[in-house]
Amino acid sequence: MWFDKTKEEIPQTMESMARAIHVERTLPNILARITSLAVELVPSCHYSGVLLVFEKEVVTAMASSTLVVETNHLQGQLKEGPCFDAAWEETSYRVVDMRTEKRWPHFIPGARQLGVGSMIGYQLYAEQDGIAALDLYSTQPYGFTSLCEQYGRILASHAAVALNCSSTEQIAELAR
Repeated sequence: MWFDKTKEEIPQTMESMARAIHVERTLPNILARITSLAVELVPSCHYSGVLLVFEKEVVTAMASSTLVVETNHLQGQLKEGPCFDAAWEETSYRVVDMRTEKRWPHFIPGARQLGVGSMIGYQLYAEQDGIAALDLYSTQPYGFTSLCEQYGRILASHAAVALNCSSTEQIAELAR
């Protein structure tokens, strides 16, 4: 994990992470590696996934667990949530504590029922045919610090590059 590295070790960890991601050759494999690395490297990240909005439908393009799929489905049904909004608004959102969050009044109760304590959503991709977000989930309230958010942003930047270098057909394949 990054949090237990010295300042001198962090660049080496980032370099190894970038190599691990880009040794993969297909978009699904790259996104699978990124979601796996999020759980492995971001402190308190228990689950990770990629939410994709393609042709007005919300789908889970990649998920480390069924919790991610269920949470993305809920965001799609309600048209609200941290990852859904991050995808649309060219930003990121961090929910520190699902018990006290007020920004998504319809989504939050369902996410809490699914076991989400805190989460982060990062926009990845914005094109005419689709948008996407990287989702990080913790089962613990206050699971993500601002440092965790920065680590996630590094992974999100790699996912964004992969998506932006992909064709519409490759992205559409993820939506199926």
